[in-house]
Amino acid sequence: MDDCEKRLENLYNRFNEPIIPMGSIKKWLGRFAAEDRPAALRLLECIEFHSQPKLIRETRELHTKLKERLAADGFDAKTLAQVDFSREFTCKSGDVVSYIYRKSNLIPVAEFRSFDGLLREAERHTDYFAYRALVILDDYIGTGSQFIFQFVCRNDEALRILGRYKKTYLACYVLHENALEKFRLLRERRFQEVLQIEEEQFPDVDFTPERERLQQALSCLDWKNLELVYFVLDGPLLAAADDDLSAAEKEAVRRLLEKFTHEGYAGTSFLQGCHSFFYGAPNSLPEILWPIFKRVEDFTVYTDSSEKLIAEHGTVVNYNIDDEP
Repeated sequence: MDDCEKRLENLYNRFNEPIIPMGSIKKWLGRFAAEDRPAALRLLECIEFHSQPKLIRETRELHTKLKERLAADGFDAKTLAQVDFSREFTCKSGDVVSYIYRKSNLIPVAEFRSFDGLLREAERHTDYFAYRALVILDDYIGTGSQFIFQFVCRNDEALRILGRYKKTYLACYVLHENALEKFRLLRERRFQEVLQIEEEQFPDVDFTPERERLQQALSCLDWKNLELVYFVLDGPLLAAADDDLSAAEKEAVRRLLEKFTHEGYAGTSFLQGCHSFFYGAPNSLPEILWPIFKRVEDFTVYTDSSEKLIAEHGTVVNYNIDDEP
């Protein structure tokens, strides 16, 4: 290989450096005893990884789906003149995907609006929202809890804004069927059932003091005016892997997940989702995979109702295989 070819190869490797180096993967696998490694490797093979180039392609396809829905509902999907994109719902990774979405689809930054700005616009023009659509972006929606309860129910400003738009679109790359079921119940105004599911999923949080207020907040919105637009539907890993895993492999992975489940905070890993992103893993991914995908849990997005978790873990918890001894 001549000098030019060698330099070109070095450039290629530098420009395309893997997000997760081989050494990190081997280090993660090395944490398991020899008898558990086949199941751990098989588990890893089941994960759908959204690299940056892949996510950009998916972003464009998601935007195409969104424009189809906008057009079907009577909005100008070509110029997006009647559409506002929210800058408010940016829990952890929301700001990352908003940036990718805006850049990949050539959307002017001015179209990404803060709620303060929208409220000022509404004061100048009383009918501003009546004929407009609002788009809220997210990467992965697992239980839907952050959007439904943190962003909407505990946010008077969000209730004021969402209730005035002709239609709101919640667009994401991956939607778990658990959240899809919650939104179905909301559309049917079965609010008590949604609260009951929430309490069962998050037993460490006492909803009793605010249960009535949360139910009242849920009832303030016409949830039929909120439409979910998503690229792919996720589900429990073992249920979704019927075509990928043999019965023996599925049982081995199930035993592995049970073996490494521990008491205490584990996010929403009980969902056993199958998707991860180049900048980090949703906490609905099985917890034993968090270190390899550098899961970061930022508790500052939660309200005081989760102060117990903050007291136990601090405001930020970092799961990074490369930081481990």
